[in-house]
Amino acid sequence: MRWLDDILLRDRYDVIVVGAGLGGLTAASLLAKRGVSVLLIDRQNKPGGSCTSFKREDVVYDVGTAMLYGFGERGFKPFRFLMNELEEPIDVVAHATLARMTFEGHEITFWPDLDRFLGELGDFYPEEREGLRAFYADLFKMYENIVLKNEVVVPPSEFSSRQGLRQLLSGPLAMLKMQKLLNMSVKDLLDRYFHTPGVVNFFDKLCSAYCYCTAAETPAILAATMFLDNHVGGVYYPAGGAQMLPNKLEKAFERDGGQILYRHLVDEILIREGQAYGVRLAGGQEILADRVVANATVWNIYGNLVRPEHIAPERLAWAQGLVPTFPSMTLYLLVDAQALPPSVLPWEIFIEKGEVIDSSDLTLYVNALVDRTLCPEGKLVITVIAPNLGQWPSPTDPAYGSAEYGALKEREAQLMLDQIEQHYPGFGQHIEGMTVGTPTTIERYLLKNGGAVGGPKNAIGQHMLNRLHARSEWKNLYFCGDSTVMATGAPATAVSGVGAANVILRDLRKPDYDARKHPRQYVRYVDQPYRRPPYRAGDPLTAENVPSAAAQCQWCESPACVASCPAGMDIPGALRRLEAGNALGAARLLRQRNPLAELSCAACGDNPPCQRSCHRRTFAGEAVPIADLLRWACQAAGEAGWPRGEAGENGWRVAVVGSGPAGLSCAYYLALLGVRVDLLDSSAQPADRLRRAAEGMLALPALERELPGVLRAGVRWVGGGVADLPQLRGAYEAVYVTLSAAELPWDAGLAPAQDGSTGQPGLYVGGESIAAGQGVAGGAAEGRRVAAAIAQQLRVQPSSSA
Repeated sequence: MRWLDDILLRDRYDVIVVGAGLGGLTAASLLAKRGVSVLLIDRQNKPGGSCTSFKREDVVYDVGTAMLYGFGERGFKPFRFLMNELEEPIDVVAHATLARMTFEGHEITFWPDLDRFLGELGDFYPEEREGLRAFYADLFKMYENIVLKNEVVVPPSEFSSRQGLRQLLSGPLAMLKMQKLLNMSVKDLLDRYFHTPGVVNFFDKLCSAYCYCTAAETPAILAATMFLDNHVGGVYYPAGGAQMLPNKLEKAFERDGGQILYRHLVDEILIREGQAYGVRLAGGQEILADRVVANATVWNIYGNLVRPEHIAPERLAWAQGLVPTFPSMTLYLLVDAQALPPSVLPWEIFIEKGEVIDSSDLTLYVNALVDRTLCPEGKLVITVIAPNLGQWPSPTDPAYGSAEYGALKEREAQLMLDQIEQHYPGFGQHIEGMTVGTPTTIERYLLKNGGAVGGPKNAIGQHMLNRLHARSEWKNLYFCGDSTVMATGAPATAVSGVGAANVILRDLRKPDYDARKHPRQYVRYVDQPYRRPPYRAGDPLTAENVPSAAAQCQWCESPACVASCPAGMDIPGALRRLEAGNALGAARLLRQRNPLAELSCAACGDNPPCQRSCHRRTFAGEAVPIADLLRWACQAAGEAGWPRGEAGENGWRVAVVGSGPAGLSCAYYLALLGVRVDLLDSSAQPADRLRRAAEGMLALPALERELPGVLRAGVRWVGGGVADLPQLRGAYEAVYVTLSAAELPWDAGLAPAQDGSTGQPGLYVGGESIAAGQGVAGGAAEGRRVAAAIAQQLRVQPSSSA
């Protein structure tokens, strides 16, 4: 094993997954469930890709994905399948209505009841009543053969021979008819049933809403799912915000042994002689794996992650020539509840021009109507999305951030607000906060080229099997995401992840995944409006209210709490996990930087530095109860809440003299790296002096829980005396002395140094943490720094930033 920043990495993984979007998360979690060692890498500080959220002053804003299909009991239900396979419960809100579209002045509500929907649609297009009924009747036959008879959990390009045969035998004639629809457009299909341009334009807009293509571009085979599945399967919202779905997948992944490396950009997928063997990070570090999965756009793969010298020129030209979906502009609004009428629905679509796609195709997501955890009472949080076909700079262009860019951003945002004002007069007077996301913003944060949120268009000619498959042209390199066969949309990208996982599992000769009856259902519907169990400052923490208390964290991009923590623990990452019920992941994350995390939080007292610097104090008047929450996480996780060391003994021997926080921390991390560590002290029991200090801090139970975790890593306790220094240096490759000179049986004559070095090879010293006034966390941080220095000396390859 080796160190890279705040995580201990294996020397080699079975699989590295690049990108923690829903496709990558799905592939990673399903592989981990089968016992495959997986490292998931993402440049952001949390999972989800487009299906994420951010917070501002207790308001939760969904970045992109705000309505989800696939959780229903019928129809296209990949998320239900996924949560059942992972055995991970998730709470979702089932919408009573699907959406309302104001189409050229007409309000059309998409009711779950298809007859009601068709009846009202027929009122707007009375001359097409019979055509509408006939069209949907035939659509249902298609839907029955495509979805209902054969649950879709794997892309057709990744069918096993068993799955392909089952699909064929379920209806051979129907399958032949389906083949004909692959190269026919939805427009061709509409022309068979309708004769007036108005209703054709209506369905054209539905195509652009669902798959970012016009009806003339969209393959007819997609019509059944696009136009019917929302009525059959329903529309859902993850309780607590869109971020809760990837948080739950992350929880399952970490529970099953997966590792995640956030805040790191993969610069290159390493290929030698046509075979992938790992990745290189933007910082130059290489991480090796037997296989690599790229959850990235086709343009970010071809010529970027995979360097041009590995790509056939015609293949590179094909990738660069794919037509993207249109870029998007997003407004994130906080308004008072009076901004919208009581009749507003959570999903409102406004189409002003039926015959063209332009920036006036406006969508409002008002999920605070069904989830009151998203913003304070009396307020509404709204995500507004529209296409934007203007010329925007790339994030690396000097024009990004210029005055001209700012003016364009302001002008386009105002156009969107003006359009909302036309439908809801006085709306602008109720706006209390606004953040604007341009196509450049989308590319900067989500790596969506040009702000094209849907990847390549799923248009005829570059649709379905003409897109990337899970298995690439390079051995041991696989793909998932919206550039693959299943194309855009959260459920589709999840299915692409199942496909990538299955191809790898077959290569490894492990059981793959397939549709089946699950003995237990893990998707739970909650009442709306959804509310969490209440938490008030000072309440005792319980399993029921911890998610509410942890949800007070604002997920700051530059968290002051981390900067003020002596051990530098990833506090926002731990609290985000606790919000999703992931105490195990939270505890492991904390102990990546501090094996005495629980004791440290107890020792910091009633007003710890992390809470003194907590951003929430600036607007709410009180901090998140960070220390209590972190202690709770460590206790709730128990023995499972410790990072797993995978290194065998590597032959190196190190003596750590003194069993205070610095000594315990240093010994723990070296043991995880495979070093044989002897922990020496004159006391008869480990951490005797620390034990007495913990009693004084009323923190002895925390120490008694954490000390066995340190020793279980492979640390050997040698108490009752300490040999003299020359003997120690002769018996060990390195010696770390933490005891003060007064406590040593010999005169060391050594002064503590920041990194523990003394100028004498293999000899490291440091001040005993409590005696030096550092506190437990400071001592643990010192021990970790020295462990990194010793590991570097022993060539265990830690990062210099560890």
